[in-house]
Amino acid sequence: MSELRSALDDLAAIDLEELSSDAVLDLVGELTVTANRVAAALTSAVRAADRREAYRHDGALSMKAWLRGSCRMAPEEATATVSTGRRLEQLPETAAAFADGAISVAHARIITKAMTPKRLAKAAEAGIDLGETDGILAALARATAPKETARGVKAWVAGVDPDGTLDDAADVRRSLTLATGLDGRVFVRGELDPAGGEYVHAALGALMNGDRPAGDVRSHAERQGDALVALARGALDGGSLPDVRGERPHVRVTIDWFALCAERAALGVSGGSLGWAGPINPETARRLACDASVVRIITGPDGLPLDVGRAQRTSSAAIRRAIEIRDEHCVFAGCDAPPEWCDVHHVIHWAHGGPTSCGNGALLCERHHTSCHEGGFTIRRDSGTGRWHTYRPGGTEVLSRAGP
Repeated sequence: MSELRSALDDLAAIDLEELSSDAVLDLVGELTVTANRVAAALTSAVRAADRREAYRHDGALSMKAWLRGSCRMAPEEATATVSTGRRLEQLPETAAAFADGAISVAHARIITKAMTPKRLAKAAEAGIDLGETDGILAALARATAPKETARGVKAWVAGVDPDGTLDDAADVRRSLTLATGLDGRVFVRGELDPAGGEYVHAALGALMNGDRPAGDVRSHAERQGDALVALARGALDGGSLPDVRGERPHVRVTIDWFALCAERAALGVSGGSLGWAGPINPETARRLACDASVVRIITGPDGLPLDVGRAQRTSSAAIRRAIEIRDEHCVFAGCDAPPEWCDVHHVIHWAHGGPTSCGNGALLCERHHTSCHEGGFTIRRDSGTGRWHTYRPGGTEVLSRAGP
């Protein structure tokens, strides 16, 4: 690995401005092949770790979870890497083309995504040879761009599964991803089955068109976005949603009391923060607080919530809110489970004299709460940096593997 790092250092030191146009193009071509080969090597390594369940060494629930936490990989990327590695084991020609750098990770994923267990079983029943199919699709991928490869894959799928009834549940399940941008906007991406999409379309359509004001100049996309927010707000306000950890689901806004009370556009006033979406300006926080209950949480000089001071085994709602504001998610290394999935863990057990307080509490999801109580893992919070550290039963620390 040191030789690989050295080669990358040499590559970064190349002065591209000194290269001729032909040399630059040649370099781009070589780097493209190299990137494909590195992606293939990563996929193979992930599959090896997945097969032997190496992720359990760090207390992770799955290889996908380990990639998200220890390598800071996006959820969809982690899922695709694990799935591609598993299915490439049945497709040696495609795997070889990928390893040679002749096809990209996009090609490999297009082919493997279509090779669901049910489709492969149906193809076998119909006498379609998987090895021959693998060779044909690998050759197609070597010669075409991903879009053209996808056409060939669709043709194979249409021959094996003309009615589209053989998709695995893992490939047709509903999915929705919300991601926050640096400017505070939230990006929505998802996929629904036909029936699920029809439900959502009908509900949004009712809100978009049922009470549309005269002269509305919003675009269809803008009206649909407003309808989605209205649908969620109506569900929260209507009380039809189940309680989460003993509390009615709510939108949490954190704002300094002086900022809340300050005049509009007052200088030197910091903004607020939403529980999930992050920082917002003071006026937005005041607007959201206009029709809401207010819970006071006193913080210390370092900005962290102070103890509520109640002697009890179960954390009160106030203690839990304070810990959620501080921790934001499960504090076990590599886990980002949201607060609503977490328990408040006593770092020092109450039976050993540990108080039920903010300082002795930490958010842990059910899986990692069990890991700490029954699996021998421990967590500690650095009083200087405020960061949580996770330690294996033997005492070694679980560290991120994605650093330099």
